[in-house]
Amino acid sequence: MLGILKALRTTVSHLPRKPLTVQYPEVREELPERSRGLFKVVVDVTTEEARCRACTLCETNCPVQVIRVDYRNKYDLPAVDQAALARDRLAEQGAVDLSPLRPIIDGHLESGTGLNAVLQRVQDAYGYLPRAALQQLSLETGTSLSQIYGTASFSDRFRLAPPAAHIISVCRGTTCYAAGAPLVAQALREALGIDADGTTADGFVTLQSVDCLGVCGPAPVVRVDDRVHVAMTPERAHALVQELRVAEGVT
Repeated sequence: MLGILKALRTTVSHLPRKPLTVQYPEVREELPERSRGLFKVVVDVTTEEARCRACTLCETNCPVQVIRVDYRNKYDLPAVDQAALARDRLAEQGAVDLSPLRPIIDGHLESGTGLNAVLQRVQDAYGYLPRAALQQLSLETGTSLSQIYGTASFSDRFRLAPPAAHIISVCRGTTCYAAGAPLVAQALREALGIDADGTTADGFVTLQSVDCLGVCGPAPVVRVDDRVHVAMTPERAHALVQELRVAEGVT
């Protein structure tokens, strides 16, 4: 009872007082260097003022739902011409004979095979997955091109560019990784003269990392075309590339 009376007295004593709101000065902290480049912005060329691109992440993640993003773009950015981009990409690959694609599509429409199986048959026919073939596959099967590319880029076994004369695959599975696969991969890059997985400038070898080669005992494992090499070391990796070049007469 005594506590209630004290609280009531305090409340009554504050009633005649004039409300006072303290306006603190606005402080803009400098963006730390480690955070630069994490935010996508557009810049008004007339005022050089940077604004966000209205990705709405702040709005959707606001815990109290007080942020509202204006979706209108005052910078009048040009729209991306997707059709022109598609034409340019097709032109870069050159002419592709689509006749081997006909029985693959017919078989898919007749038997309803999955997309992975269809893409594997396309790659078997061309050696890789040409954009023209994937676009035709999308048009005739009703599968969106984005879904086809999503499936093709998810698996290491699919190639979106013509392969080199030889393909070297380095297993990056747990067993091979623990046994020294990263050192073997680095040795192969040094021997091939490339900084990362890819194709050498002369188109002789394509180096790639794969999740598993199915041989986990004598790790690490490397496959050159269809031949598997086990218990690889950096020294053997260098020798392997040299033997491959000598056998093909490439210096």
